[in-house]
Parts: sequence; structure tokens; C-alpha cells
Amino acid sequence: RKGERIAVLGPNGSGKTTFACCINGLLVPTEGEVLVDGLSPAEHPYEVRRRVGMAFQNPDSQIVSAVVEREVAFGLENLGVPPSEMRGRVAEALERFGLSDRRLHPPHRLSGGEKGRLILASLWAMRPRYLVLDEPTSLLDPEGRREVREAIDELAREGVAVLWITQYPEEALWADRVLIFFGGELVADGPPSRVLSDPERLARWGLRAPFPVLLNHRLRSLGLSLSPWTPTLRDLADALSALPHSHTSALPYSHTPTLPHPERLLARRISYSYPPPGPQALRRVDLRAGAGEFVALLGHTGSGKTTLAQILAGLLKPSEGQVLLDGGEVKRGRVGLAFQFPEEGFFEETVLEDVAFGPRNLGLPDPESHAHRALSRVGLDPEVFGPRSPFSLSGGEARKVGIAGVLAVDPEVLILDEPTAGLDPEGALGLSEVLRALRRDGRTLVLISHDMDLVAELAERAVVLRHGEVWAEGPAVEVLSRSDLGEVGLEPPQPVTLARLLRERGWPVPLAPLTSDELISQILGSVRCAPTRYGKPEVDG
Repeated sequence: RKGERIAVLGPNGSGKTTFACCINGLLVPTEGEVLVDGLSPAEHPYEVRRRVGMAFQNPDSQIVSAVVEREVAFGLENLGVPPSEMRGRVAEALERFGLSDRRLHPPHRLSGGEKGRLILASLWAMRPRYLVLDEPTSLLDPEGRREVREAIDELAREGVAVLWITQYPEEALWADRVLIFFGGELVADGPPSRVLSDPERLARWGLRAPFPVLLNHRLRSLGLSLSPWTPTLRDLADALSALPHSHTSALPYSHTPTLPHPERLLARRISYSYPPPGPQALRRVDLRAGAGEFVALLGHTGSGKTTLAQILAGLLKPSEGQVLLDGGEVKRGRVGLAFQFPEEGFFEETVLEDVAFGPRNLGLPDPESHAHRALSRVGLDPEVFGPRSPFSLSGGEARKVGIAGVLAVDPEVLILDEPTAGLDPEGALGLSEVLRALRRDGRTLVLISHDMDLVAELAERAVVLRHGEVWAEGPAVEVLSRSDLGEVGLEPPQPVTLARLLRERGWPVPLAPLTSDELISQILGSVRCAPTRYGKPEVDG
């Protein structure tokens, strides 16, 4: 319907993208039909594509022009819009999406959020009635996700119907309607309050409920009397505030300090400048990571994280400073980097050949044995996956194969750039278990991620970059609970945000619970210690 916002959820391989591609005729259904304003995309592709704009997950794979304003004009040129009208539409679209001051910039110089807005501006300039967006926020930091969400809201207010695919169930909460695909079938269709209210049913479909809904469900299963539908953290905090609770801290709260790790990787005073007219990406950055330590490298899009990762792995040479491994020079194969989209680097015919390429290139003996061990280490059976084409893998399988390709050369340090972006909950959980196992083996892990809840679960220490400089560094529990993370385009983990809301309402909850289990313990402790008019705790047990 006009102005409707529809969120599409489903595990990887459930048919979401295939469904989206059928809407504007990129794919033709083998059975059934799609109608857009009564028109079949197969019979009237030109008319349908004028009405339906589509954007895919990675903006960089869709941008074709060297200048921002020319990118917006590209679609209009293909539609045959007269130049006099085109100039006005381009200027209006740039103004509409806050890109007027970037109109002469090269698109690769934009931040992730700006690239997302550029794609939307290019589509909007063509005056579509419908927009289909395939995971438009999966690569963005929280600030970039907010920018895209606000743009979608404004488009909907103007009457454009927007359908977007997402792996963030929290994003689906502000949709008017939610569709869920599972096994190629549409298994749910309705408002968020009905489709997203049952965590157990969502889990059967391979999905995670939104955090406020899931935590509410767990607390009610433990005996707390709460409203069954609390779609936002503020709603959940209000519901909890209505319960009798202690006004003094019920449970002592402290994180077990991590033992010091023998120093393994050390980056000292790293600076890096891209060739003119490129920017200075890093300024005097220090970073250390010990043997067996899990370090999170955080920051807004464009803060220098990936540049630093490439320097640590020896793929870029710093303008200043040095990187040391065990006190000496970093040699080939000792620091591995798993890129954000490892599937874009696949080139061999089989998974086994692709994973074995690194050991073979380094001249290691019996590279196939290295590949077998690496695949087993990431939870993939070499006998099953080895003969398969790497291009036939699901998103989660492709990420694991990409990591296996790095592990096959047996690095002592593994750097992962957004390894869970675009993965469904099952794929993300499986990958998290792989990373925990690698850490237990004594590997040093450096994780780049915008998923703060994932970082809270895995990392011992966190380093935050801002405009190429270290903004914060320390134990993850301290860095992730800072109240000023918004200044660098980040958000604290959701348990920390809820704890802060509860404290504003008089609860004695510490600000440092980083996980759901830690926060639940604090909430139950406060409620159980609250006297009732009968002098007994409100909750037994």
C-alpha cells in the first residue's frame, strides 16, 4: 500500500532476496505471478522498473560513477529524462538526502551512511512508487543505520512504499508490517506485535526475537509479572519499574579481571595517509594484543579500522610507526586477515582448492591437509564441503570458508573484519563458537564489528578509533559502558542501555552488565530483595 513500511526477516537461504528480485523482474517465478499495479514484471519490465527501485546490500557494488551528482543522474539518463529536468531532480535529491555539500565528491570518499543515502537519493530521483532494499543497513555503524532508517521513514511519509530485508529484528519493530520467510515459504505476515511477540516460535524459524521482547519473555518465565509486549527498551524499563524493587544494590557486581596475556602483537605510533587527494587515515595509533587475547577494534564508519587491520596484516605499509610480532618483524602467514566479504575473493572451482591456495602459495607441504584441518576447525566437514563450489555456499558457510582459508596457513594472529554482517542468528552463533574455540587454542583475535552485543559477548578488551586516532582503550566492560559512545557514532550493548534506563527510574542496577544473563541476575536480585506488604519477597526462589 502507499507509504507502507514492510520488513522482511528470515534465515540465510530462506528466499528473501529471491522474492525481492521477483518484484521488479530481475527474476521470473517458475510458478505463480507477481503484479505491480496490475502489471507483470515479465511482460512489462520497463514500466515495472520505473515504478520499483531496488538496492542491494553493498553500496560499493552498485555505485558506477566517479562523482556523487553523476551517480544520482545515472538512472535518470537511462530513463531518458530531459537534461533540463534532470538537473532539477538531481539537485532536489541531493538536498533531500543531505548530500548537497558532497555533490562533487567521489563516492568512495563517503562514509557508509552517506553511501546508503546516495543509493536512496539515486532511486528517489527516478520517482519510484515502491522501494525494495536488500539489507541496506547490515554494513553500517549505528549512526549510519539511524540515517538510513530516518530516510526510509521520510520516504514513507511521502507515500513511497518501502520493503526492506534485514537481519536486525529490532529494525522490524518500526515497520508497519513484517514478513517472515523460512525454507522458501512465507510463514508469517502481520504487524510486529503479532509476528515478533513469540521468541520460541521465532527460534523455530531460525530467528532471534528483538532484545526487549526476548528479555521480557525470559523474565516472565522466571516469575516476573510483566506486560507480554514491550517492543522497546524504554517500554521494558517502564514495565519493570512498576514492580516492587529494592532501592539498594541487591547483588555485588564485578567482572572477573582477565589475567594478563603475554604480549604478541604490538603496533606503535602507526600513521597512514592515502595518496593525494586522499585523507590521512591514521594518526599515531598504538595497539597491543596478547597471546590468546580477544580484542575488539571499534569505531564509526571511516574511522580507520580496516586500514589499521591491513597494516597489522602487512598488506599496507604505514607512513610512520611499526608493527611487531613477538618483538620482531611480521613475517608472511603469521597474521591473517579475514575480509568482510570473503566470498568476493573465491576463485577456485572447489572449496578445498580455495582453502588450500594459501598454504600452496606459501610453499607449505601437503596444502590439502592444511585445508582439511582448517575446514574442520571452523565446523565444516571437509568430505562434505571440500568438493562443493564455493559459489554455492550460504552466507554463514561462505564466512566460515573465508576464515578457514586464513587459518590454513596457521597464523598466530587472526583479524576479522565484520565477520557476522548479514548473517542470520544461527550463522552468527556458529561463527561465535568458532572464534571462542580459536581463542581457547591460544590464537590472538582482533575483531572489527559494529555489533556491540557480539563484542560484549566475546571481547576482553576494546579499542575505539575516531577519525584515525585512538579515542578509548581498556577492558571491554569499561569501554562499552561509557555514556559518551554516541559521540563516536556507536551505541552501548542493549543490556547496558536498559541498565541505564532502570537507574534513571530508581533501580540500583550497575551500568556495567554487558550480557543478558548478567542483567537478569541484577534484576532478579533487586526484585527478590524488595519487601511486600507481607514482608516477603515478591518472587520466590
